[in-house]
Parts: sequence; structure tokens; C-alpha cells
Amino acid sequence: MYKYFSLRAVFILLIPAVMALSGCANLPKPDSESSAAVKPVTPVEADDSVDYGILPAITSSAQSERRVAWMNDGNLWHYIAARFTLPVPNNARIQTQLAFYASHIDYLQRVTERAEPYLHMIVTDLQENNLPLELALLPIVESAYRPEAVSTSNAAGIWQFIPSTGTHFGLQRTTWYDGRRDIKASTEAAAQYFSRLRVMFNDNWPVIIASYNGGEGTLQKAIDYNQTKGLSPDFWSLTKISQETADYPARLYALIIIFSNPEKFGFNPYPVPNASVLTEIKLNKPINLSKLATLTGVSHEELYRLNPGFDKLITGPKTANLLVPKSLADQFTPGALEEAEKSAIDWGRYTLRRGDSFHKVAYRYGCDADELIKVNRLSSAYVRPGQTIIVPLGRGEKSRIASGADRLYTVQSGDSLWGLARRFNMELADLQRMNGLKKQEDIKPGQKLMVAAVARRGTEHTVREVHAPVKTQLVAQKNAKRSASHYTVRKGDTLWNVAQKFSTTVTRIASTNRLKSSEALKPGQILIIASQ
Repeated sequence: MYKYFSLRAVFILLIPAVMALSGCANLPKPDSESSAAVKPVTPVEADDSVDYGILPAITSSAQSERRVAWMNDGNLWHYIAARFTLPVPNNARIQTQLAFYASHIDYLQRVTERAEPYLHMIVTDLQENNLPLELALLPIVESAYRPEAVSTSNAAGIWQFIPSTGTHFGLQRTTWYDGRRDIKASTEAAAQYFSRLRVMFNDNWPVIIASYNGGEGTLQKAIDYNQTKGLSPDFWSLTKISQETADYPARLYALIIIFSNPEKFGFNPYPVPNASVLTEIKLNKPINLSKLATLTGVSHEELYRLNPGFDKLITGPKTANLLVPKSLADQFTPGALEEAEKSAIDWGRYTLRRGDSFHKVAYRYGCDADELIKVNRLSSAYVRPGQTIIVPLGRGEKSRIASGADRLYTVQSGDSLWGLARRFNMELADLQRMNGLKKQEDIKPGQKLMVAAVARRGTEHTVREVHAPVKTQLVAQKNAKRSASHYTVRKGDTLWNVAQKFSTTVTRIASTNRLKSSEALKPGQILIIASQ
């Protein structure tokens, strides 16, 4: 949960060192179905030691009048600024960050537009948790409101959760889905964490905000250190924290100043409507998001923008929620969902190996490389061994002799997770993780599970739905007469005896598969056999 890092590809035009930021997140509650404006948050109890005169929104009667107007002008950014409650300290660190943001106003304007589909949901959740609306600006610091943002410490999403923190706050991660990128789930997780921090640090907001970046343990130790040395425990006096964590609250306070006084900085935040624009649809089965977008009239880009938690175009076997525009919600009919479900049935998992290429894997599974790259939402055809992708199953002869993929299995009466793990030669923990199941979670007849493609010997007759038939030597020899075929290496095989079996040469097999002529083969390895 605690991290120090630089965001990649987020603040494109900004100084990288200034953008070395971090954060974390919370779990989902249903988005408001009402189109009414969100209601005011209860103000946080004030600290009498702070000079409230420096609060930008209330320093003059003219600003007070503007604040009243902002509450009802329909622009959600104005609504947020009119309800700022946190006092802004008069601090040199804040002035430094303010100067930086003030010199990049065009960038801030682009970020406010990027936040449009998510902002109402975020404000609603902050208010439901009685949290200051200033926190709606924190994703600007964390990720520039980019769900795809990933840090060098593998923090992801607009709230930048690292994997361990995400898991702690219930954000699931599977081959198909990453809850850290899910806008709704991660926002609720962030609200949950901030609610815990405000109790822990008694509404000391500079410390709370810094703890989100550096961790509550780090901040508590820094406070304890100052106290033992007879120094001020005030956040701005702490020395036992990193420079990143020390500057982190200053960035948020700088944004508060700019959003409170937009005219002073030539800032015109994008006019986001103060109304709910999204609704949720529950998914009980895997669906093909690309197919669903085509059927409903939502652009593929928009559906992904609203649901960045889905890492693939197939949503996977776990029950999930889909965010869709309210204006098009009536297009997501049972018939459309059923068609999208049919397009998602025959997909399984495959872990890329050393020597794989997308062209080779695509040929093996009866598709093309472009389809694999698209369905896995990859930006390039670069292969990372160990990376898990999804592949089509059941497409002609090539797919029946492929190995290494996982497949969907329909749970039968009497099945147990332990029994299925044994049947499919899997670790119980891997089976649970693959399907997003908790340790004590039961399975039910009819439920779809991802399992390893190859069952234990002696159980083949019970798993026809998921077991790829093993080729006999006779069938393999027949395949050699075709333009190309595949052979699964068995124990004891060498390049020489495989070459003899298919009436070809060691050099030809090695060249086709990019192997050295002296390279040893491994059981389960797939060889492409080109005919003579």
C-alpha cells in the first residue's frame, strides 16, 4: 500500500520528477441512479489554529457570491469547489507546487475533461462517506485521471493501488479483471481507506493525505520521532519522511487554490454536468465486450473507457458489473447480452513461453495474430514469457492438438474444488486464484470454472468438455502429409527421432521452430512440423 514511484506516460508534458506520485483505494456501492445533483457533504470540524482567511473561496464578498452561484450552475467542478472545507496552509511547499501547476494550465484543462464520465460517481461516493470533496482532485495528482496509468512500483488505476493494498481492500485481480482499474470499485476502496485514516489521525488532513502516499505507519513513526526530540509534530515540521511524501499534500493544496480561483490562473475546467450519467448492469456469465459494443451501439472505446478493470475483451467466468451510459441502457437487452455471451464461450488461458510469437500462437489456435493482440488489449506484438493471454478454443484441427491453454468446465453435482484441482493436475490455490474464488467459497452445479486443459491420466473420460485429445503416432504421421502440423513432445523424444517419425530432417525442424540442432526437447513442448 505504501509506495514511492514515478508515474509513466501520465504527465506527458510535465517535469518527471515533480510527477513522482502515489496513492491507494476502496470497494463498490451501487452508483446513484438519480440524475439529481449530489448533496452537500457535512463539513469537517475546523482546526482553530489555522488561518481560514487564506481559503481562496471565501476571502471576499464577491467570492462568497460566486460560491453560492457555483452551487447551482450545473458544472460539477464548480459544485466541488464551492464545497471545499479544508483550510489551506500558507506554506512555501504549496507555493512551489502552485507555481508548477499554474504554468501547466492547459494540461489541467485536459485532465478535467478526461475525468468527465467518472466525476459524479466519485463525488457521490465521497459524500456518502462524509469525506471532503477536495479528494476528488487527488486522482489528478495520482494518475491524471488515466485508468491505464501504471507506476514503476506496479500501482494501477486512477487511485494508484499497488497489488497488496488492492487485495487488502478487496480489489480482485484475475487474468480477466483488475479491480484497481475499476473506477467504481477503486473509488470506494479509496474512500474506505481515507475513512480509516481520518479516524487514525483525528482529522489532521495534511497527515491523512500524506499517509495515503507514504503509509500510515511511516507518518506515525515520523510524528513519534519529532515528539521524542521535543520538536513540533505538525506535518510540515516532519523530517523522517521522503521528499515525495513531504510534497504530496502540497500538490493537492495547490490544486485546491487553482480550482477555487480559476479566473486568477486563466483556468477554465471542463464543464462536467452535475448529474449521474452511468448505470450498472450485472453480468452473470462471461461476455465478449467487443460483440456487446457492436450490438448496443456503444463505441468499443467508450465501453472500455467506462470499464477499464476488464483486462481482456472477454469478461471471464466471475460475476461482474458493467458500467454503461444511461442514455443507451435500454440497448443492453437480455438478447444482446446472450449474443455477447455466445461469443465468449470458447476462450481459454494460455501462458506465453520462451520462443513463442503471436503469429505462432495464433496459428496454433486457428486465429490470426491481430485478433489475439486485440482481444488481449495489447499495444504491441511483443511477447513476454510468463504473460497470460486468452486464446480461442475449438477452431478446427489445429486447436485440438494444441496444449497449454486452460478451458471452461461446467461444475457437476458432487464436484468439489479439491477434487477438480486433483482431476486437472492443478494446485488448489491456483484454481481458486484463476477463478477469483475465496478460500472457503463453495461451487455449485452449473457454475463455469477455468481449469487446466489436460486432466490427470485415467480421468479423460470424465472431462471431454475440457480435454484436448492426445494424438497417436499414426495420426501424427498422417498430419505430416499436410502443409504443416504440430507435435506434442513426449518423454524421451529428441529432434532426431521426431525427424525420423515425420520423415523430415533435424535441420528442418530446428529451423522451423527456431531451435538449435543440439537443443534438448521437453515433454509438452509443441513443435511445428513442416512437410517435405
